[in-house]
Amino acid sequence: MITDRVIKEIYKKYSKPAKNIGDLHIDHYAGMLADNHHIKFTDREVIFEDQEEFSPFRRFLLRSLNGILEFDRHVAFVFSNHILFLSKDSDDMRVHMRPCEKPQNLFSRIFAR
Repeated sequence: MITDRVIKEIYKKYSKPAKNIGDLHIDHYAGMLADNHHIKFTDREVIFEDQEEFSPFRRFLLRSLNGILEFDRHVAFVFSNHILFLSKDSDDMRVHMRPCEKPQNLFSRIFAR
């Protein structure tokens, strides 16, 4: 089960883009999701072709991909500001947007931009 605690740990562990795209095993996950999701990988982009043309979650640069994780029913594509959860059993896509971090002390609250 994917809880808020799990999501927080994902953001913490995958805070930076992957150093080597080959380490993400993109082909493995694309094959796993091929029955329900139409994902196209170019040398620079990830394209979720079953999303609408003007959807902000249709196209991403590979260099912005921090990691890919497999869960029981979902595969998560982790980016710095959001996570895309793609269902293994259906064509559902869920998006989790990373909450903005609030300043910690009084001075940072006053002088934060």
